[in-house]
Amino acid sequence: MPSSLAAIKNERFAVDPRQPAYLHPGGSTAVGSNVEYRLGKLKETGVLKGVWLDYGCADGGYTAALTRYGAEKAVGVDPDRDRIEMAKAKGASDTVSFAWYDGQELPFEAESFNGVFLNEVLEHVLDEPATLAEIRRVLRPGGHLAVMSPNRWFPFEGHGMRVMGRDLGFPIPFLPWLPSRLAMRFMSARNYWPYELRNVVARSGLEIVSVSYVLPVFEVYPWLPQGLIRLYRRLMPVIERAPGLRKFGVSTFVLARRPV
Repeated sequence: MPSSLAAIKNERFAVDPRQPAYLHPGGSTAVGSNVEYRLGKLKETGVLKGVWLDYGCADGGYTAALTRYGAEKAVGVDPDRDRIEMAKAKGASDTVSFAWYDGQELPFEAESFNGVFLNEVLEHVLDEPATLAEIRRVLRPGGHLAVMSPNRWFPFEGHGMRVMGRDLGFPIPFLPWLPSRLAMRFMSARNYWPYELRNVVARSGLEIVSVSYVLPVFEVYPWLPQGLIRLYRRLMPVIERAPGLRKFGVSTFVLARRPV
């Protein structure tokens, strides 16, 4: 099976013009209100129970939190050994554990997990089908996959862009709305229209349960006025209920299930 996360850790270039010209490993989004909001949305689905895998766990911020939101046990995997050691030091417990992953085959037996959390990771892997096939293998029949990945309706490219070999690591306005073949020349991670993410997951043989949106909490946008952020957060429940507004969420949330 071709490497998925491992290939990205080696900073290999993609050759498909429909894919980003350069893929890099993602950073952690496990900060305060982001964790609360995203896992709160996952908890609302009623599937967060049993043993869950946090695929691409980085420093383990979400992994440890999964058990606070309903999972009985949580396991985090990442191909970065340093991140795994940090995660172990910070969050390992009787119900939370971490393991290094070589990017090819998950170090678990088939049908080991009730659920898999794939949070802002799929856009970074080199081989989406191989990654999802391996996730499907370790899911128990009836188990769920929760995918949160960038939504192209959101007008900013949060991963920045790559120009003439330089990474511009700040949000780029309207880059996601350019034609794909043009945008992908500069993007360092994929960015999906909601139907595209749905289809990628469905092609892995999983059944789609729901497709929804994740709003930004703007916790990592320090240049925005704090008063404006507080006002926006108070309005988030209103935005969530407005179809014409919520589709501009920063991420699409696809919930899928392995057939019984």
